[in-house]
Amino acid sequence: MVAKIILPYFGGGSAVWTACMLFYQSLLLVGYLYSFCISKLKTVYQQLAVHSVLLVVGMALMPLSLESIATTEISTQPFFDIFTLLLLGIGAPYFVLSATSPLLQYWLSHSVKSVQVYRLYSVSNVAAMMALFCYPLIIEYNLALSMQVWMWSGLYIAFSLFNFYCLYQVYRNTDKKATQPVQTAQSKLASGVNITRCIKWFLLSATGVILLVSTTNNLTINVPPIPFLWTLPLALYLLTYILCFFDERVYLKWYWNLMFSVVSLVALFLFSIGSQFAITEQICLYLVVLFVACIICHGEIAKSKPGNEDMTLFYLILAAGGCAGSVFASILATELFTQYYEYIVGICLVFVLSIAMEWQKQQGKVERKLVYLNVVGCLVFVSLFYLMQSQFNKYNVYESRNFFGIIQVKDIVNIDNPQRRLIDGYTSHGAQALAHQGKPMPLSYYRPETGVGIMLNLMANNGSGNKVGIIGLGVGALAYYGQAQDEFVFYEINPDVEYVAKRYFNYLTTSAATIDVRSGDARVSLANDYQQNGAQGFDMLIVDAFSSDSIPQHLLTREALALYEQHLAADGVLVFHISNSYLDLRAIMSGIEAQSGLQSRYFKTSDSATDTDQAEWVIFTSNMRYLADPQVVSRSVPLREVSQNVIQWSDNHSSLLSVIKL
Repeated sequence: MVAKIILPYFGGGSAVWTACMLFYQSLLLVGYLYSFCISKLKTVYQQLAVHSVLLVVGMALMPLSLESIATTEISTQPFFDIFTLLLLGIGAPYFVLSATSPLLQYWLSHSVKSVQVYRLYSVSNVAAMMALFCYPLIIEYNLALSMQVWMWSGLYIAFSLFNFYCLYQVYRNTDKKATQPVQTAQSKLASGVNITRCIKWFLLSATGVILLVSTTNNLTINVPPIPFLWTLPLALYLLTYILCFFDERVYLKWYWNLMFSVVSLVALFLFSIGSQFAITEQICLYLVVLFVACIICHGEIAKSKPGNEDMTLFYLILAAGGCAGSVFASILATELFTQYYEYIVGICLVFVLSIAMEWQKQQGKVERKLVYLNVVGCLVFVSLFYLMQSQFNKYNVYESRNFFGIIQVKDIVNIDNPQRRLIDGYTSHGAQALAHQGKPMPLSYYRPETGVGIMLNLMANNGSGNKVGIIGLGVGALAYYGQAQDEFVFYEINPDVEYVAKRYFNYLTTSAATIDVRSGDARVSLANDYQQNGAQGFDMLIVDAFSSDSIPQHLLTREALALYEQHLAADGVLVFHISNSYLDLRAIMSGIEAQSGLQSRYFKTSDSATDTDQAEWVIFTSNMRYLADPQVVSRSVPLREVSQNVIQWSDNHSSLLSVIKL
């Protein structure tokens, strides 16, 4: 819920979810550290008293308030902006939530001797998994964000009241004057908790989280980052904990290690050529790989869990490992790698840890065949990865990675018309012919016969001195249509894209128009422009931010449309690029038409012998000079002829489930 609230202010990509995951893991660690420390207080009465105060503080902060988000200014470190926002907005309530489960399990183990506390850990994860599925399928789809916040606040108060009841029951059934036994080094050694065991828990926990975060990142390269798809990997991750802690017999070492040797090769093909798989195939295969890997990690953790006395230490180490894995996959990997290589690191870690754990077995005979299986599996995986990456990257001219994702510039020379392309994940964001002379001709979605090419040429034919706003820079191909005395204003959130467009492509530098590239989220920039300088008076405003799979929903809401209309000239044209492999945005366009009262035209340009990209563009205008033009009449149709459904999004309610192509 909170990730969805902050999503519009940080570009709409899966990195927002990754940052939220890091916050979750970090505060979970703090909560578990608190649980560990409070369990060392001398009496249970003291422990209950301290935690009761914390529950009261959490309730006092309800209802949840996230008003500070709307006034947030994004810095050059969006990860830390998100972390700060979450800490100020939900830090205290979530801290209480994170500390509750291990503490209740610890107290129950002392007050109800027959209870199997580690099974309660499974039950708590079942509840978390149910909530993950309920949110995108029921809550997000049916409730506005404001209602979701109120509902969560109410549930939190109910949770706190139930906690008071549980604390009262523990108070009744526990000797308040009984003191905690002091564990000496000898007693800890007898319980089996040593440094080797702690390192094992830490590394296994970290590996599971690395694979969770990297799977989410890789999955949303080609698949729209809707919350439902974000939650699927996390739900499966929790399911492996549920199964392994409910019954240790789920983890059959030979079976799951053999299975992992097979699915690791599937992971390699997904990583290298994921775009060749259908959307459902990608989702299913990525989740199978994650499930098998996490069964191994969490199965080994469950088999080596300590007794009840060391439960809070055990949970603390798991949380520390999870936090370390999240930091590596969310922050360090962005600095170390130009692609999502942390996914490959996670796969290799499963192999290496499986080998190490078998060799260091203190009880029972080392199964050498199992060791050989993992050694061979790891060597084959690494060798194939090297070969496939050398082929995949041989056309690379430039690649970079930041918070907003991965971009690559590739020179594709093995085709009839060699091109230089800008690739975001696996999605092309524009191209330029390598053999061009002088001013390069736009290719792909921006060629002259597409809807946007027709409209920009018509505008140029009607005179110079036009002002055009463009949301989404890409390679800057639309600058080609600029004439002398025209002004083209580009809005681009990713600073690396601006660098690439100026350094590796020639559209911006050869345009006759005055070019202005403004960094930051387009909607925030447009709102600031209106407040500071008034309406921009665009003769044409082009919204080109949806061909990628990270859909910024906040650019399609009624509030966004109202902002666009403020900046349009009286007879201006609003243009949307809706080409997308996985989403059908025509119903959203119908909603915009109904809200604006403008007339629409839908352009669909088929692929050609020289360009394989189909282009879909929709225009909205009241300017009859454009609508009656023979080119527009012959190349387009009214939107209602291709879309009978009408969907209107608002900042308070939107769901990509309604427009996903299955």
